[in-house]
Amino acid sequence: MPFERLLKGFADFRLGYYREHPDLFERLATEGQSPEVLVIGCSDARVDPGILTQTRPGDIFTIRNISAIVPPAQIPPDERQHGTSAAIEFAVRGLEVKHIAVLGHALCGGIAALVDGERSSAYASYDYLSTWTAVAQEVRNLAVRELAGRPREQISRAVEQAAVLNSIVNLMSFPWIAERVASGALRLHAWWFNLVEGQLYAFNPATAQFEPVEGVTVTPTVAKGTSLSAIKPERLIAVAAGKPAF
Repeated sequence: MPFERLLKGFADFRLGYYREHPDLFERLATEGQSPEVLVIGCSDARVDPGILTQTRPGDIFTIRNISAIVPPAQIPPDERQHGTSAAIEFAVRGLEVKHIAVLGHALCGGIAALVDGERSSAYASYDYLSTWTAVAQEVRNLAVRELAGRPREQISRAVEQAAVLNSIVNLMSFPWIAERVASGALRLHAWWFNLVEGQLYAFNPATAQFEPVEGVTVTPTVAKGTSLSAIKPERLIAVAAGKPAF
């Protein structure tokens, strides 16, 4: 896509959408943002949370990084740079969002690199990629071991989905998230989008599977009273391998 198309798009936005919704932008400028939903998605250009959810400016607070990964909380906090954690903290403690959705997706390049391994990946010479995706290294290793002999596509999909659950578990390692979930003020959602078929899937702790979303009401993956053992990636991989979901 030529770079000039971006500038034309901005001009079209300014002359079209912006002028058609003056009240919306005036409110956002004077009152600030107050989204109720934080979406943690992948940087992949094919999976834009705003377009997928058809939301308006101000509706969702969005964090995008490689593979929609959430690192575990650093406790006690150190002085290193924690971009994703800082954005999550701002959304939860500052904006007081009521929902967090981790949105993974099919054909994720970051997860593919993780599955292939640091040495065999086409991205082996990259400086930062493997360090970042290593947040999900344990679930990758588990899936590769338990699904040995399966097609690579099946293994990658299992890791894509297990990585979403790993991020949900890591979200609960932040004390101010765990406290809000326990009080009922915050709910967490594990989503996976199949861009080939245009279908959204949500994790169901009862079946340990990502199931297609058919309507507009979806039970949160983690809410007040949910047992964390129900959402561990190991359960999903066990089901994918055809073993009992403990």
